[in-house]
Amino acid sequence: MLQIIRNAFLTGNDRARDWMKIAAPSPMELSQAATTIRVEEGFLRRRLQGGPVRPVVEDSGFLTFQMLVPTHQAKAGQVDFHLVPLNIFLVPHYFVTLSAESLGFLDTIIRPEAPIRRWELILRIAKEIALRYVHMARDVAKETESIEAELKVAQRHHVIYRALEINDRLLQLDMGLLQLEYVIDEMRERMPKDSPSFMEEFTDARIEIRQAREQVDLEQQTLNEIMDAYTYIIHNNVNHIFKFMAALIILASIPIIVCDSASMNVPLGAFQTSPWGFPLDVGFLLVVEAVTTWVFYRKGWLTLG
Repeated sequence: MLQIIRNAFLTGNDRARDWMKIAAPSPMELSQAATTIRVEEGFLRRRLQGGPVRPVVEDSGFLTFQMLVPTHQAKAGQVDFHLVPLNIFLVPHYFVTLSAESLGFLDTIIRPEAPIRRWELILRIAKEIALRYVHMARDVAKETESIEAELKVAQRHHVIYRALEINDRLLQLDMGLLQLEYVIDEMRERMPKDSPSFMEEFTDARIEIRQAREQVDLEQQTLNEIMDAYTYIIHNNVNHIFKFMAALIILASIPIIVCDSASMNVPLGAFQTSPWGFPLDVGFLLVVEAVTTWVFYRKGWLTLG
C-alpha cells in the first residue's frame, strides 16, 4: 500500500508537508516510491526485508532511521510475536514510513488535523514503540508464571522447551530495544537543541525505553532463576533415585548372601542336621532384612521425595 496524506507534519519553519505511508508495498508501488523520494529501489527493498542493516543511514538527500516494532502473532496458548522493521525517511517535502506490515499506531500519532514537527513525530513514534515493548514483556511475564506453576506440580520436558522459547523472545525484545536506544541517541545529535518541547519528548522517549529494558531484563532474570531452580530440583531427584535403587539392590542381595552362607559345602556341625536349621536360617534372614530395611527407611533411602 502506498498512500500520501497531505499536510500531515510540520517542518522546522512550520511549513506543512506530506506523509508518504508505505506498508507491505507491491513491486510497482516500491518503484514508484523510490522514484518520488529519489532513493535507490534496492536500498528500500533491503530496508524492507528486515535483515541486518544499519539503524541510522545518512546520505545526500535523505536521512533514515530503522526501529523494530514488536507485533503480536497468533499462536494457540502462547504469547508469540515478531519484530517488524519500521523505516523512517526524512527527505525533502515528505515524511516517509516504510514497513513490511501495516502499523496502525502510526495513524494515531501522525494526524493531519493536528500536525506537529517531524522530530516530535519521530520521538513520539519511538515512545510508542517502547511502550509496546513494555506490554510485550508483561505478556511474556504472564507465560513465565504459568511455566513456573507447571514446574511446581510436574516434571515435563515440553515446559523446558517453552521456557527456552520465551528466553529467545526476550532476547529479541532486548536486541530491538538496544537498536531503538541507539537510534534515539543518534537523533539527539541532529535535533534542534533550542526547543524545550523537543528535549521533553526526547526525555520521555528515553524514560520509556529505559523502563522497557528494565522490564525485559527483569523477566530474563526471573526466567533464568526458575530454570536454575528446576535444574537443582532435577539434580536432587536423580540423587534420590540412585539412593533408592542402591537400597533396593542391597535389600535384594541380603537373602542371597544369607542363603548362600547356609548352603556352603562346609561343616556346620549339629546345625546341618537339626530340624530347626531351616526355620533358623529363614528367621535370621527375616531379622537381617527387617533391620536393614528399618535403617534404610530412617535414613530416607527408601523414599523418592
